[in-house]
Amino acid sequence: MNPGIPESSARSFVTMSTKNKHLIARFDAVSIGPREATAVAADVAAALLSATKGKCFVIDLSRTNSLSSMGLGLCVDLRIRAVDAGLRPILTGMNVHLSDLFQMMRVDRLFTIATTTSELERLLL
Repeated sequence: MNPGIPESSARSFVTMSTKNKHLIARFDAVSIGPREATAVAADVAAALLSATKGKCFVIDLSRTNSLSSMGLGLCVDLRIRAVDAGLRPILTGMNVHLSDLFQMMRVDRLFTIATTTSELERLLL
């Protein structure tokens, strides 16, 4: 993976990139269900294993409108893998529906949440 250059797979529904040693996973599917969650998990897990010493792992949900229970579980699983890799988990790009879902399920407590682009940029300094 080249720093700052996005990598995408047609089957994965995710684009992986790096910025200032931070690993960013942008979910590209409008809805994350069982099929998408399985593909995203495989690609992101591989990227986390090969990640050089970084600081943060960002899950960007700006292109995603809904998550099934498997999609929500995927976010929790990726958070656990990121913490195991020594990375701080950050969520960004959530719409109101996703924000409400994460709060209702209390999953928001597991992540640092960047609600604006400037807030995310500040976290990724």
